[in-house]
Amino acid sequence: MATGTTANYYARNMVLLAGFTAGLADFLFASITRTMNGGAWTDPWKGVAGCLIGPAVRQGGFEMVLLGAALHFFICFAAAAMLYFILKKAPALPRQWLLVAVVYGIVFMLVMNYVVAPLSFARRSIYPVETLPINAFWHIVLVGLPTAWFVTRALKVEPAGGTLPDPA
Repeated sequence: MATGTTANYYARNMVLLAGFTAGLADFLFASITRTMNGGAWTDPWKGVAGCLIGPAVRQGGFEMVLLGAALHFFICFAAAAMLYFILKKAPALPRQWLLVAVVYGIVFMLVMNYVVAPLSFARRSIYPVETLPINAFWHIVLVGLPTAWFVTRALKVEPAGGTLPDPA
């Protein structure tokens, strides 16, 4: 197998891991937090589905939960891929994974809160202004850190010997 192809597979796998780990961390956090606050673990995912199909989500059952979870993971995968391509095409942007994590986590939350949700059937922001700092913190930890970790490793150039970068 050619080294370019190997590097492409490596980058693809790192981006997929980025989307999956961020999606899983955020999925578990939202589900557990909602349950601890007296709701059903399925509520956040019905809410996500409701952004796509509107109030009809209330009449739906578990299929709405599955739709919401699928949309959630799709957004995490797509956002990780976008981060990879943005960083790859803009070499002036920083590659330090912690800095990327902080910026990405905050930008991800702001775009979802002030662009995606208001343009959806939700027609409003997800988080009130007074909770933005704590939500930004959790988006940095749960979405930014895993995504930046894997994406910055996907950007590392493969050495001439064909050995892939050590993820550590």
